[in-house]
Amino acid sequence: MEKKKIQFQLSFTEFIYNGCFAAANFLSVFLEAIGFSAGQMGLISSLISGMGIISQPTWGVISDRVRSVKRCFMLCMVGTAVCAAMVSFLAQGMGFWAYALIAALLAMCFFFHPSNLMMELWLVRVNENPLLKIPYGTVRSWASIGYAFFNLLFVPIFQAISVKNIYFFLAGFAGISFFLAGRIPAESEGESRTREKQRLRDMPFRSILNYWVAGYIIFEVLYQIPFSWRVTYMVFALKEFGADISLYGALMFLAGICEVPMLLLIKRFSVRSGLARPLLLSVLLLSLEHGLYAFGHSLAILFAAQLLRGFSYALYVACRHQYVYKLAPEGMEGSTQAIVNAVSATVNFLAAAAGGFLLEALGTRSFFALLCGMQLFSGVFFLASHCVGVKILHRPLKDGQCRLL
Repeated sequence: MEKKKIQFQLSFTEFIYNGCFAAANFLSVFLEAIGFSAGQMGLISSLISGMGIISQPTWGVISDRVRSVKRCFMLCMVGTAVCAAMVSFLAQGMGFWAYALIAALLAMCFFFHPSNLMMELWLVRVNENPLLKIPYGTVRSWASIGYAFFNLLFVPIFQAISVKNIYFFLAGFAGISFFLAGRIPAESEGESRTREKQRLRDMPFRSILNYWVAGYIIFEVLYQIPFSWRVTYMVFALKEFGADISLYGALMFLAGICEVPMLLLIKRFSVRSGLARPLLLSVLLLSLEHGLYAFGHSLAILFAAQLLRGFSYALYVACRHQYVYKLAPEGMEGSTQAIVNAVSATVNFLAAAAGGFLLEALGTRSFFALLCGMQLFSGVFFLASHCVGVKILHRPLKDGQCRLL
């Protein structure tokens, strides 16, 4: 009974929490609505990535030190709710308030970005908890359902009211998520919560950067640059296809709902193939999606691309956190994942500012063709890193599910 109760509570929390992501997904539409250009949007995306460099290691270390991702998630939700409300209040005026709005947006990201890391670690720990063994994909599928549902819900909402109000919704979802998380028993975190708190100076940070973690970090960087550019500039792909901006939420709904079957099957899939092979497949599917934006012309192609987006992202998110969790030294899972995210955010910080100007210089079609090539290259590197590690350097992997070859 306790297992079913915790599974239901986590699933419902994930459903509501992903209303935050559905709202945050309208960032480029929101910025365009209040008058920012593509170049300015790129600069803001760069600053947001820069905030991830600071926030994710901070919260990752805190979670390992206090031994509770649940508490960290709840604190992140409070901060997100307050800052998101400020963003929407400031968006009503703009002009003189533009810099204050950007500051509030960055403050929100300091709390919001790490909250996803905390939630994902929470689900991995529930999956690894021998007393619960609640499948990661089963709970995570409710995140995709929530993301899809709220994206679809926003379509009629923003036909009736201005998209400038989007962050009021984000604040509301964050507040509800805080209260839902607080009702989930602490036992859901497994034995990690019963370990003694670590002193900062005693935490074995040097053990994190072994060959396999370092190799994955490089792959993550190569993967995330084209992925983040696609998220930021998707609105321009819609215009290239002649689609109305109101279609954006419907496309996000389709992509989100297509994640669900893959997430439900990932447990069985990963038992047979491990975690590395689905990650590589995710790269191939994502590359094909970018290729459709570059060379497709009909709305049918645009919708087909969302199927690929849903399948590829489900594979990536379902395997990524478990893969890094298994590579991490014991007791340093949160810090390892945070370092992976922070390095990725550092590169995105450097690349995001150039994305808008690159799109303006190349044009939308050529820009997405470039993303297709970049995404394929990340997959080639991932495969090469395993070939070198296993066949040449003979570096052991402590968990067989992390093997690609």
